Amino acid sequence: MCGWLTAQISFAQSSGSLTQTVNQRNTIGTLTASPSGSISVGQPVSFTYVLNTAGAPAPTSETVQFYDGASALGSAQSILSIPGSNLIPYSQINLSQGWTTSGTAPTVAPAAVNGPDGSANTATSISFADSTSTVLYAVPSSTNYQNQQVTFSIWAASATPTTLNLTVQDNPQVNASQSTACSVTSTWQRCSISYTFPSNSGTGFAVLLSASTYATPVTVWGAQFEVASSPGPYVATIGTARPTGGQAGSVSFSYGSFSNGSHTITVLYAGDANFVGSTSNAIALSASRITPTLSVSDSPSGTSSYGAAITLTAQVSNPGTGATPTGSVNFYDGAALLGSATLNGSGSGSITLSGATSLPVGSHSITIQYSGDGNFSSGTSSATSHTVTKANSSGVVTTSVTSTLNPSVYGDTITLNITVSSSVGIQPTGTVSVMDGSTSLGTPSLDGSGRASITISTLGAGTHPIVVTYSGDSNYN
Repeated sequence: MCGWLTAQISFAQSSGSLTQTVNQRNTIGTLTASPSGSISVGQPVSFTYVLNTAGAPAPTSETVQFYDGASALGSAQSILSIPGSNLIPYSQINLSQGWTTSGTAPTVAPAAVNGPDGSANTATSISFADSTSTVLYAVPSSTNYQNQQVTFSIWAASATPTTLNLTVQDNPQVNASQSTACSVTSTWQRCSISYTFPSNSGTGFAVLLSASTYATPVTVWGAQFEVASSPGPYVATIGTARPTGGQAGSVSFSYGSFSNGSHTITVLYAGDANFVGSTSNAIALSASRITPTLSVSDSPSGTSSYGAAITLTAQVSNPGTGATPTGSVNFYDGAALLGSATLNGSGSGSITLSGATSLPVGSHSITIQYSGDGNFSSGTSSATSHTVTKANSSGVVTTSVTSTLNPSVYGDTITLNITVSSSVGIQPTGTVSVMDGSTSLGTPSLDGSGRASITISTLGAGTHPIVVTYSGDSNYN
């Protein structure tokens, strides 16, 4: 008898496991300023910072800090999330992407250096041979950019500081080109050039790169083209496509309290659990003290008599808006210092000249010299003319006479002592006329104290009306 043997086979369950590691994503912060370069002390500067999160969603509730060197500018600023696409437009530069060489041929080769976005080995090394050595990027396009402003930018770094020159030309290249110089150091920084296409331009354009030094290669990364007046947010790109669909965060910040001197502005994003912190490119600002408007006025205006009070008023004004000049001013008559005044809250200061400080008779050229302060530069005003005429003696000059012997006896010698004084200004000089009725007794000269004397021994018996009259001088009629 045959039978079947039945066997039961069972399989043990199995499972696999994996530990997924997610690293933080690198970020790039781009900073622009308007105005940039040279500014005046106190002039507001508007900054725009764009945080590029390399295709990943941007942080929505974080902050960045603006810095002037190591000093924080204001408080932390909140990142505002903005939508965008192709937010990592940069790519490795190589000759297969439109770059060509000219002049003494430079060496263009891949560099074992990460780009500023952290992407591995994506940078390019360019060794310029001499001043004729250039690398050119031709941008073919069917789009006409007539009357539009575009911005072309790359990132660059160099172990030896150098100047990288960017020149953009439209097509056909018969129109005026435009160049800019970018100071390149060992830290990645963005070099940009903006160009407004003329109305007769064709389609496409070209950008030429050259350098000021040739011993050390310049490392470059990316090539970006934007139809915008300044870099970022990104609108159109060239080169190998990068990830799309990301987010960018932006911050707008205005600051108007830069002091006199050089400033280096950066923005620090500290990062978080998902993103690596980064420092933006640096914006160099040179703040110069404001040149104030200086003027001086006189009261009475134009003309006064000797000894009369003259008030001179200085006005130091800000030609724009903002701070009011402080400090002091000196008043001058030609090269002679007349006095000083401290400016009030309106930038005004005055002195009054009278008595011993009166201006002498004649023409005077009045100016002020401003000492300057932290916001405003020193300077000298244009001149205001003022003429001083002689003062009338009447009411100003007093003449007195005394006798050493009165009454006297016929034949006695007497001395008449005369004093001439002024209620204003300089002591009168010159002579006096001494009369006995209609008879002149003499014309003695005044000394430096306004005194004179005359000795007489010829007066006859009787009464003699002695009258002394001042003859005037250069200051007095």
